[in-house]
Amino acid sequence: MPKRSKNSNHQPSRPSSKTAGWFYEIGDESHGPVDFRALRELALERKLLAHHLVWKSGSEDRQAASTVLGLIPSPKKATPSPPRSSLSDANPYATPKARTIADGPPGGLYLPHLHPTNFAIYLATLAIPLVILIFSERIVSANHRTLLAALSGFSILCWVTLSAIYLHRAWEMMRMFGASLTGGKAVRFLFLPFFNALWCFVAVFGWAKLWNSAVSSHPGLKPAHKVLLPFFFLFPILFLLSQALLVMHFLIKEWPTDLQDQKHLTSIAIWATTLLVTLICWGQISQSINFLARKKS
Repeated sequence: MPKRSKNSNHQPSRPSSKTAGWFYEIGDESHGPVDFRALRELALERKLLAHHLVWKSGSEDRQAASTVLGLIPSPKKATPSPPRSSLSDANPYATPKARTIADGPPGGLYLPHLHPTNFAIYLATLAIPLVILIFSERIVSANHRTLLAALSGFSILCWVTLSAIYLHRAWEMMRMFGASLTGGKAVRFLFLPFFNALWCFVAVFGWAKLWNSAVSSHPGLKPAHKVLLPFFFLFPILFLLSQALLVMHFLIKEWPTDLQDQKHLTSIAIWATTLLVTLICWGQISQSINFLARKKS
């Protein structure tokens, strides 16, 4: 078994974060844990080569560094590329523009440690209680309504949990683009009534602005799609109105069930619009996460 050395010339220039989870082996010595960014810096400095073994924390499966996409820089081609002849002739002293690991593998940036999302499951957790609400009184007896109500409550809880997980994941992946807000802080304040709607201007709308800015400026995100900012700006407003209407109906003990009543119809319309905008926003958040978490062959 290789021995781990605390002091080594192969250590990265800066300390790794607490969430680091990569180990590497150079010669007969193992090093780590380090985060993926530090691992890439070692590869850029040619201290970590393609044949060196790397593995993630908690896993015994060691693999060559060349098998981790986006880790080892591509070797320079011997044949000159067409841009070289034109640009070099125009300005022979110009700095050559070489592809780096920061650009990611072909097709854009790639984060192997980022878990993807499953938007189909996300929609299913919301569709189950809606279907039960619509058809429960028609197809089941009153004896089963308690069980269906519990199933609906559990499904809604799963939907809320997935919403928080996806938002947390979205902010954590933006840390590499300079985001100062952590995923834990972004989600933590969403459970404070009324304040959570105002916080959504930071946690939801703020994320959308940061993502669009990263897509515009980072070369590895060129194939990615920007999100629709108007929906992310509208979401906190509708979220606040929905909570206010919920409290109002609770206090007056009158729930909107009469579609002929204009007040009831207004409440239902606002809640439905809020839900639709929520699905649009989280759908785009999921798409952005999956762009960086996708696996390549």
